[in-house]
Amino acid sequence: MSHGALTPQIPMTQLTAAERDWIRRQGMTARALAEERRLVRDRLSATDNQLARVREQLRRPPGRFAR
Repeated sequence: MSHGALTPQIPMTQLTAAERDWIRRQGMTARALAEERRLVRDRLSATDNQLARVREQLRRPPGRFAR
């Protein structure tokens, strides 16, 4: 089958400048949101690592200077 037969025939519509701008801003918003999610995930991961280190220290027997 040819490629033309596999793709649906959707009539082309012209977008207004405002519609194109709205679509562009949605993409920018999605990228900003994805970046914010990545930053929060990185911060939570760092916090989890710190928490694991503190828990490990608390599990260890006290050192020779602890009384």
